[in-house]
Amino acid sequence: MAKHESEPDYQLRCAFEKHLQSLNGCHYAYFVTHKGLDVKPRIISNYPERWLRAYRAANYHLIDPVINHGLKCVAPFSWREALEAKESAQSDDVFALSQKYQISMGYTFNLHDSNGLFAALSICNTERRVDFEQVMQQRAAEIQMTLIQFHNSLTATFAPNELFPASADTSLSDREMGVLKWVVMGKAYREIAAMHAISVRTVKFHMSNVVHKLQVRNAKQAVYKAVSLGLV
Repeated sequence: MAKHESEPDYQLRCAFEKHLQSLNGCHYAYFVTHKGLDVKPRIISNYPERWLRAYRAANYHLIDPVINHGLKCVAPFSWREALEAKESAQSDDVFALSQKYQISMGYTFNLHDSNGLFAALSICNTERRVDFEQVMQQRAAEIQMTLIQFHNSLTATFAPNELFPASADTSLSDREMGVLKWVVMGKAYREIAAMHAISVRTVKFHMSNVVHKLQVRNAKQAVYKAVSLGLV
């Protein structure tokens, strides 16, 4: 069991890898999040532990071109396609860092379920096989079914609050404070996104964290409590 893994995640990874046995020990990442809620995603992967820690800690999923492209797609796609369709220069930062771990070429399969969940299974071409995309396309139906079966098993086992547990951290980060200050000043999320060179989705994510940490119900209450407490 990897150091960063909990026992449930370790068991899930073992179960998932049984499904992927036919892919001969590929490097993969299963990613699942709720499209309607700003929550930390669940990631089950055999990528290098240092990269997974860095990815989670920096919330790279918010600017990951693979995830952002997958949220808009139904059909499987190559990471090359995702990079060509990227909307932010920040996406390049994720790939520049991931290249150190040989995670820069791959193929992703998507799933959008009836519960509002988005799941993605990314297969990484760490061996730099020239026929990688061809193999992925030939085996697309098999791999897509693997994703569907595992996702169904996961959602049947875990309730949403178990899949996406709330963070125990109650201190506001510098970015959360920066977003909160602009919201207090009456700026729209779109304006804040432009000022920080981030997406509106990222702004909403940070504001959702503020709402959670201040133990209020919405952004309006968060602004009132932040001003009352002298935080801004």
